[in-house]
Amino acid sequence: MNRLNDLLPGNPRKTVAVFTSVMAIAGAVLFILFLYPRSEVEAQVLFGLSRSRFALGVIFLVLLLVNMGIAVISMMSRNRGADYAYIKISNLVSDKYGLIAAALYFMVFLTGALLLLIIPPVPVSLRFIEPVRARILSLVIWFCLAGLLSIILLKTITTKDSDAGKILSTLDRFMVVACVFLFTFFLYEHFAAWIGWVNKTRYSYWNLLAQEFLDGNLFLSDPPYTHDLTQYEGRWYVPNPPMPAILMMPLVYAVGAQSVVTSDFSMLFSAVNSVLIYLILDQLAGRQWIKISKGGIISLVVLIAFGTPHLWVGISGRMWFVSQILTVTLLGFATLLTLRSWSSWIVGILIGMAVATRPNGILSWFFVFAIAMQILKDEQGHVTFRQMLTWSIGSLIPVGFSIAGLLLYNQARFGDFLDFGYITIYGDPVIVQSAQTYGLFSTYYVPYNLRVMFLYLPEIHWGTRWPFLPSGAGMSLFLTTPPLIYLIRRYEFKWWILGGWLTVLLNFILLVHYHNTGKDQFGYRYILDAIVPITTMLGVALGKKIPWHFILLLLLSIVINLYGANWFMNG
Repeated sequence: MNRLNDLLPGNPRKTVAVFTSVMAIAGAVLFILFLYPRSEVEAQVLFGLSRSRFALGVIFLVLLLVNMGIAVISMMSRNRGADYAYIKISNLVSDKYGLIAAALYFMVFLTGALLLLIIPPVPVSLRFIEPVRARILSLVIWFCLAGLLSIILLKTITTKDSDAGKILSTLDRFMVVACVFLFTFFLYEHFAAWIGWVNKTRYSYWNLLAQEFLDGNLFLSDPPYTHDLTQYEGRWYVPNPPMPAILMMPLVYAVGAQSVVTSDFSMLFSAVNSVLIYLILDQLAGRQWIKISKGGIISLVVLIAFGTPHLWVGISGRMWFVSQILTVTLLGFATLLTLRSWSSWIVGILIGMAVATRPNGILSWFFVFAIAMQILKDEQGHVTFRQMLTWSIGSLIPVGFSIAGLLLYNQARFGDFLDFGYITIYGDPVIVQSAQTYGLFSTYYVPYNLRVMFLYLPEIHWGTRWPFLPSGAGMSLFLTTPPLIYLIRRYEFKWWILGGWLTVLLNFILLVHYHNTGKDQFGYRYILDAIVPITTMLGVALGKKIPWHFILLLLLSIVINLYGANWFMNG
């Protein structure tokens, strides 16, 4: 790479002086705040500081002096010494530009994560960091601020079309994805701590089943609870498909079942889901299938993460809800990799894993198939029957293996390929009685399911802790997430749009015939089974400019679901 002044427009020396001066002033203030609180008397070694705080203070001071030195050199009138020092620094930045830029972005990511981690209330599972908060807070804030200012400085003095500008653009994309993950994960963690939902392990089961798998068993040897378990020949089984336990096995092997907090596990994958939604919408925009802006993409990510049942389902950690979060994750990966033209076999494996988590995940195959065909049509102007058949076979073979595995799993547990254990489950008596009388699927359930999906409203109880009291059976989709109203519009006749709506329709048909509305719940949690295509359809509906009334409904959705999550966990 050429020297810095050859790449940068204007007067970079003056710009560097301004930014480094701001960093130095902020650093000096934070250094004083770092020194101000005294350590415990018995731990003091020098200046009222403990040995560890003194060592951190020395590091802080050295870096601050380096910062001040660069600021002074940049401000000095031109002379041989200042010019020599400035040229050496600028040449170092030029020669190692990519490495330095990557290090700055990583520093901001790491320090930002630490700051989010220690914001009260700190979750119980993360409180190992609390004792060192006072020692590191000022230093971490300065590192984060210095990193941000340095990145802004590089952006200010770097031309976009240069090699350096392209490096920054790539790093920006990684940083956006990292921020989406961090903010979702830590906001989930902090909200869970705020409402007191930490380490509540009732009905989590998956960590216990993972340990049983490692021990060579398919049943729970001594479950602490039996709600929604199935007893067969004196043994207790988790009736749900086993993929969550399979995915948890490496973690359980490493730390033990009792050390695995399933709510943290769920929140981790909830954050991954936010990233997947962002990347899917970004891919759709990149292919010009949707016209949504970057701000619009972020608003939809926020809607799904905080304005739908994904919020309370994600922080719970209980058996049924972990399955739903992981299903969204697997179907999100399948959709993203299809958009990136990955092998149909890989996509099929992901769909198969989703089927082994929640069997109706197979209905999303139509969406990914339609996306693959849309890509072929865009590239060559048409799609041949052979291409459709080849892609279908490649993706459905892994799905077939997954279905066969589930059937064998049933046979090994209950001596019947088709018995999932739901008919004899130790669950809600009304739900179990309905399943035994009318079957798991029946037209008998359609009227009730439709009322719950679209018409159920909360009761009003003014003057109580819960003035709006939802029904545990469910609540109207459009009341829980008002922006869903934007789905009602005219759509183009395209492969991927038809595939998306077909997946939504098939899920709807299946769910209105199902014997369980999702009880107990806030809102209608089964919407998560089709949340990926629903989000993409919202991306189509919104267009490039996000209307102000959508933002208002988005904020309303967040308030509703924060309230609902608190009610579900504590009501």
